[in-house]
Amino acid sequence: MPDASSLMSSYSWLKTELLDCIDEMLGIEGIRGCPCEELREKIGMDLFNLVVVGQFKRGKTSVINALLGAEILPVAVVPLTSIATIMTYGEALRLKVYFNNGRVAEIRPENLHEYVTEKGNPKNIKDVSEVIITYPSPYLKNGVRLIDTPGVGSIYQHNTDVAYRYLPKSDAALFLLSVDQPMGRAELDFLKDVKEYSNKIFFLLNKADYLNEKDLAESIDFTTNGLKEIMGQDVRIFPVSARLALEGKTGNSPEALQKSRLPEFAAMLNAFLMEEKGKVIITVAANNLLKVISQARFELELETKSLTSPLEDLQKKIGTFEAKKQEVLTEKQDFDILLDGETKRIIKTILDEDLEKFKNNLIAPEQAHLEAEFAKVVKTMSSKELRTSLEQLVISHVKQAFNVWHAIEDERLSKAFEAICRRFAVKIDETVDGLLKFSSDLFEIPFAAVKSEAFWTARSDFYYKFKDQPVGLEMLTSSLTLALPKFIAEKLILRKMKAYLSQVIDIQSGRAHHDFSERLDKSKLDFRWEMLQKIEATMEGISAAIQTGISRRAKGEEEVSRRKEAIALASEKLKEIGGKLDAIKAGANGKAPFNAA
Repeated sequence: MPDASSLMSSYSWLKTELLDCIDEMLGIEGIRGCPCEELREKIGMDLFNLVVVGQFKRGKTSVINALLGAEILPVAVVPLTSIATIMTYGEALRLKVYFNNGRVAEIRPENLHEYVTEKGNPKNIKDVSEVIITYPSPYLKNGVRLIDTPGVGSIYQHNTDVAYRYLPKSDAALFLLSVDQPMGRAELDFLKDVKEYSNKIFFLLNKADYLNEKDLAESIDFTTNGLKEIMGQDVRIFPVSARLALEGKTGNSPEALQKSRLPEFAAMLNAFLMEEKGKVIITVAANNLLKVISQARFELELETKSLTSPLEDLQKKIGTFEAKKQEVLTEKQDFDILLDGETKRIIKTILDEDLEKFKNNLIAPEQAHLEAEFAKVVKTMSSKELRTSLEQLVISHVKQAFNVWHAIEDERLSKAFEAICRRFAVKIDETVDGLLKFSSDLFEIPFAAVKSEAFWTARSDFYYKFKDQPVGLEMLTSSLTLALPKFIAEKLILRKMKAYLSQVIDIQSGRAHHDFSERLDKSKLDFRWEMLQKIEATMEGISAAIQTGISRRAKGEEEVSRRKEAIALASEKLKEIGGKLDAIKAGANGKAPFNAA
C-alpha cells in the first residue's frame, strides 16, 4: 500500500486528471446539463477544516507552527491566543484581519500579536472576527485549513466562547493534551462538546520530551483511560514534542524531527485526508460527470435515430413523449409544495425552539453579570458613568453570546437543510432517470443510468452583524434620572438596565430569526431552481436531439452523412473520457495503481 506522502501526491494527481476531464467535456459541443464549472469549483476548493482545540497552555499554537515548519503564530508562557487564526495555502505569507463590522485589513507578520493575543487585544476590544493567514506550506496545499482556537478553561471566558464558535466548522478536531498537566474533569467535559461536532478526533500528547520513556508510557496509559470514558471506544494517542519538531524543521535537523515523533502523526493525518475525504470527493465528482456523459451519449444516439427513422414513426413517438412530459410537469408542482413545507418545518422545529431555549438560558446569567458589575463599580462612578458602563456591558455580553450561538445554529440549520436537499435531489435524479428510461424504451435506444450523489450544499451567503448602536431607553438618558439623589438614581438605573438587557436580547433574537429565515428561503429558491433545471434540461435535450435530426435530414443526404460523422466522433470522445473517469475512480478507491508522475 502507498505511504501517506504517496497517497497525498496521488490525490493531487487524481484531482488534476479530473479537472482535465472537465476541460475535455467543455470542449465538446452540445453537452447539456453538465455542472462542469460547479464541479471544478468544488474540486478546487475542496477544503478540510482541522480545528485545533484544548485547554489553555497545552501548546496548540506551538503544534501548528511545528506542522508548518515556521514560527508564524505567537507563543508565550501565559494564556495567549484570544482570536481564532486560520492557516490556509497561498504562494506567499500574507495576513488579513477580518473585523465584525465587515472591514478587512492586511497586516505585517510582526504585528499579528496586536490582534490575536490577550495582551495585544484584551477582551477583543478591536472587534476582530478572525485572522486568515496564507502560507506556502505543502501541508496546506490540498485544501487543509489549520484553525488555531483560544484555549478553554482560562480566566478569560470570551476565549472559551471563541473556541466554541469554531467547533461546528470542524471536519476533524486535533485535541491537544500535555504531559506536564494531567487531564482533568473540565478537559473531559470539553471533549464531550468536541465529540458532538467533529466526526474525527485526533489526540496529541504534547511535550513528550519532558519525560523518559517509562514515565511517558504511564502518562499515555493514564490519558488513554480517561479518554475512553468519554469516547466509548479505544483511542490512539500520539505523543509529540512541538518544540523538537520545530527545531528539526527550521534547523534542518532530521534527528530532532524524528525525536519529536511528529512525522508519525503527520503521515497518519495525510493518509486520513486521502482515504476518508479525498476519495469521496473524487468518486462523487467522477460519478456526476459519468452521469452527464451517459445522458449526452444517449442524446447523440437519439439524434442519429431521428436522422434515419421514418418520419411518421418519429412523429407518433414524439406525441407519446410530449404526454410523458406533462406527467413530469405535474411532479414538479408536487416538488415545490413538499420543499416549501420541509423548509417551514425546519424553522418551526429547529430555529424557533433553539432560539427560545437560548433566550431563556441567557437572561439569568446576564442579569447576574449585570448585578455583579453594578456592585463592583457603583461606589466609584457617577450616575452618568454608571449608566454608560452598564450599557456597554450589556451590549458586549449579549453580542458575544449571540455570536457564539449564531455560529452553532448556522451549522445546525445548514446541516438540516442539506439533509432535505439530499433527499429531494435523489427524487429529482429518479425523475430524470425515469424520463430517460422511458425515452430509451420508446425510441429503442440502450441507456444505462449512473447513480451519483448530489454535490449541492447550502450556500453560506448570510452574514450576521450585531448592530453597534442598539436603541437606548429614553428614561435612562433623561436629565430627571441624573438629577435624582445618587442612591435613588442607582436603584433606578439598575432596574432600567435589567429591562434594557431583556430588550436587547429580544431585539437580537428577532433579527437572528428574520435573517436565518430569509437565508433558508433564499437557499430553498436556489435549490429549487437548480433541481428543476435538471429536469428541464433533460426534457429539452431529448426534444432538441429529435428536432435537430429531423431538421438536418431535410437538408439532404450530404448533411445527414456529415452529421453522422460528427456524432460518431463526439460519442467516441465521450466514451474515452468515461474510460478515464472509471480509471480515476478506481485509483481513488485503491483498485488500480497510482500513476502520479
